[in-house]
Amino acid sequence: MSLRLTGPVTVAIAFAVPLVVLLASVRTSVGYWDTGDLQTVAWIAGIPYPTGFPGYVIVGWVWTHLLPLGSVAARLNALSAVAIASGAATVAAIALLFEVVPLVAILAGTTFAFANVVWLRGTYADVHPLGFAVAFAAVALAVRWALRGDARALATGTILAGAAVAIDNTTVLILLGGVVATLARRWPVDVVARSVAIAALVVILAYAYLPLRSAYVTARRIDPTLALGIPPGRPFWDDHHPSTREGFRSLVAGTEWGPGETLAVLFTPAVVRRATDRFGTEVSADEPQGLLVVALIGMGFVIAQAPLVGLGLVLAAIVPALFGAAYPAEADPERYVLALYAVTALGVAVAADRTVRAFGRQKPALALGMVCALLAVVPVRDVVRGHELFAYRDNPEASELGARVAAGTRDGAVVVAPWDWATALAYHAYVDRALGRRIVVCALPREHLEEYAAWTREHQVTIVSEGAPDLPGYSTRKLTSGSPQVYEIVKQ
Repeated sequence: MSLRLTGPVTVAIAFAVPLVVLLASVRTSVGYWDTGDLQTVAWIAGIPYPTGFPGYVIVGWVWTHLLPLGSVAARLNALSAVAIASGAATVAAIALLFEVVPLVAILAGTTFAFANVVWLRGTYADVHPLGFAVAFAAVALAVRWALRGDARALATGTILAGAAVAIDNTTVLILLGGVVATLARRWPVDVVARSVAIAALVVILAYAYLPLRSAYVTARRIDPTLALGIPPGRPFWDDHHPSTREGFRSLVAGTEWGPGETLAVLFTPAVVRRATDRFGTEVSADEPQGLLVVALIGMGFVIAQAPLVGLGLVLAAIVPALFGAAYPAEADPERYVLALYAVTALGVAVAADRTVRAFGRQKPALALGMVCALLAVVPVRDVVRGHELFAYRDNPEASELGARVAAGTRDGAVVVAPWDWATALAYHAYVDRALGRRIVVCALPREHLEEYAAWTREHQVTIVSEGAPDLPGYSTRKLTSGSPQVYEIVKQ
């Protein structure tokens, strides 16, 4: 059977099988936190939280406006599923470059996609799955160039690298490994010069979106918070106001969170220990039965065959994981380990293939069958374990908050909520229009104390809070039950 699988068919199967399962587990409604922000911003062509992710916004806007199925939130969630399935296909494609048997390459892709940490990030809207998918495809093309001298692969991979940076500039952590892999051959100067120029143009055009859109939103006063006298630069429509130099720098570089300090200590023993402590248990749970040892053996074969390629793949896996573990502002560091899981799955595939070659000379079909049966245990086990991910598919919590706010407040009310809840409310206000003319202000309850008196003269002003907010000079009355609650501000 495996001998009939051509390269394109193998890659297509490695994409399609995970995609079916991932799409079945994709969440169907809006979420809180960064997820709700991206689901909102992509539809309204706004500006998301740092680092701006202009490529994601552009892709998300096209994706949600062209795809007619499901809610806007579900469409953005499905984009992550497609990205993870694409990553699985790329794992299979790289395995084929190392002449791994097609069936084993497919199993490597599913082993990657169904690992719990990876699968979870394919069920909701997030920048990192898409950025990883594009960056890892670029790395795969770098490997193809290194192993086969395919100049078109080098050019295409370079352009894809530019697209990855446009989507998420932290993909440079993965792309570093791709650059190392390309050094296995002497670069054709003309090809590299042209492709680098195109990649740079992609990045420049994408990031030009941020100041241009910011200036447009401000000039047209599209952000409704501007009508309250709040300065430009609030989340959803114009986060950080990147039409100014400082706003652009702060948004794109994430300077307020100190990424430079993180990069400076990336390879220190303390960070390595932190990464091991942070991710070791989860990786071991997702890759059981000695698969991590098998993966290391497989990567040993890769390094022996092509040292710079092997080094590049190792760097693509490890560098982003170290950054995720060291970055103090990162609340979800696991989204930086997607490449680690991909390279681990690749190592398993190479080791399994070399085992078949070594011990299956007399009966290759039997050896292949036994190895594939052992490998299949892991993705099958992961699918069984993944039933809990299906339980979150129709979680209505964020939508119910929007319904409570709509029922408990008057049309035109100002709704002040912290980031965790404001993102979902912004979706209901600006995407599905379930909140009418209500204005969502992303802020802590005390952040606009001085403005509340003026706002209450023209609007009902409400606070979303877990428990009655303490607002000096004001009293509040509870409007809704549930968690969190909504309170109306009453001037004392």
